[in-house]
Amino acid sequence: MPESESERVKQVYQARQDKGWEKRYSLYQGGALHMIQERERVLLSMLKDTVGPLRDKRILDIGCGNGGTLIPFLFYGAKVENCFGLDILEDRIEAANKRLLGMTFACCSAEDIPFEKGTFDLVTMFTCLSSVLDNDVRRRICEEAFAMLCPGGWALIYDFRVNNPFNTNVKAVTFKELKQYFQCCKYHTKTLTLLPQLGRVLGAYSMSVCCLLAKIPFLRTHRMTMFQKPYR
Repeated sequence: MPESESERVKQVYQARQDKGWEKRYSLYQGGALHMIQERERVLLSMLKDTVGPLRDKRILDIGCGNGGTLIPFLFYGAKVENCFGLDILEDRIEAANKRLLGMTFACCSAEDIPFEKGTFDLVTMFTCLSSVLDNDVRRRICEEAFAMLCPGGWALIYDFRVNNPFNTNVKAVTFKELKQYFQCCKYHTKTLTLLPQLGRVLGAYSMSVCCLLAKIPFLRTHRMTMFQKPYR
């Protein structure tokens, strides 16, 4: 990732941390809990239809933060020694190393991953690409993710499909854009996640209402897509 874009992302996340925005994602918040539970249901359904059992699968999470997005894969059957993660924020990688012994983490750019190419069955990116505003950088990250996959492996992207008018530091990742990055790949895709601003308010009062509103297509702000690398 070019230094200017890399530094911009670091500054944005540092500012979020200084403002205490991480509290928005606490699972004690009803809206955040609904979002995570819905995402997990969709993720498990897609994994069942694609990668299958994770016991012997190698998994790489790009933009892993403190490792939180890798933890569920252990409950799904993955082995700790088969889980890898990377992030450009050094303090988050330090936290990941402390909390998830046995996993392998690297503090590096997603454009130059220090792991062996062609060896991963599943490469994941959770709200990673939307933090990158430069389309050329996005493309190079996806090219690197594709290179990490073994033949028949799957790339999973969960991210914003619409722009947030209140946050110019993120940019939507359209389905058309993703298909350009992962050409000639089979795919599974689904929209999900109730509008976060709405979910945070309603989640404090009724999870049932959140579940009901999340069924309305235009209120879903995210998309989860899995692309399969061709065997040849």
